[in-house]
Amino acid sequence: MITTRRYLAQVDRRSRFTTVSMGWRTTSEGVPRLRSAVSGARDHCGPAKQPVAVTWTPGDGALVMTATLPELAVQGWTEYVTNTEHTGIGEFGDPVLAVVGSAGVLEDLEGSLSERGGEGPPSPQPAFRSTMRQTTAQRIEQTLVIGQDPAGDVGFAATFLAICLVAGGPGTLLSDAIEKSGHQAILQAGRGLQDSTPTVNWHIVTTRPNGSAVLQTVLSTVAGYRVAEHTEAVEQAKEFARTNLNRAWQSPYELARSLATYEVMGWGGELVRNPDTAVDLVDSAAIEKAVEGLVRPIKEVLGRS
Repeated sequence: MITTRRYLAQVDRRSRFTTVSMGWRTTSEGVPRLRSAVSGARDHCGPAKQPVAVTWTPGDGALVMTATLPELAVQGWTEYVTNTEHTGIGEFGDPVLAVVGSAGVLEDLEGSLSERGGEGPPSPQPAFRSTMRQTTAQRIEQTLVIGQDPAGDVGFAATFLAICLVAGGPGTLLSDAIEKSGHQAILQAGRGLQDSTPTVNWHIVTTRPNGSAVLQTVLSTVAGYRVAEHTEAVEQAKEFARTNLNRAWQSPYELARSLATYEVMGWGGELVRNPDTAVDLVDSAAIEKAVEGLVRPIKEVLGRS
């Protein structure tokens, strides 16, 4: 039986080939077995129905495979690779599946998926307990805070914009606040997967043991920031987000790979498929809620309510 965690299809006629991208949440130990399972499709499907190119993109807790296939090979090859009974990769769970190609190919594949069980329900997202780790070496202190990504609660677009606004892209709110506080520190915000759960990661590098003080500065800065009062900064964040997300549309390959990556990482594949609409619909209240969600792990490790 074929079941997929999520099937994202996008009609795109820029190529005579079809691009199929699959994503699994797995650690590096699972990479060899997944690659072996995919390569087994050659023996099953035959040389005439094989991808003309296959690439593998490892992520922070995930692996994405992207294949470029002749249209006649798409259905049989995809069915085989996603059929865990044949490949023996059921331990990795059902893959995210993103397909970019002609309308006819996408309709045939979707019909095949429906006949064989269709799309399975999304796996429940387990709660992730926030953690903080501090290390010191050669007078450099590094502080790492990891907590659950708020996107599942506050929305994918709002979370993306919140990061752009306060700690990434054009957003310099937190870095400016740290500089004004007198702390000699570098702060970076990132996103990844821990135990298959989407997470937000705060990384602070300081020249002396004051990582906790920097975290306090982050909290106090966010607490006093009202998104609705900074319309210019919000528009800059939205423009950056649109530009960043629209880069996926430069080619069918990038589009399929980005759709699968965003979906498997828990960032929302729909952001890539409709970036302008998704970004434009987010209001200030949603962004502010997302900012609060981003710093919630810091509150939790510092024991703040």
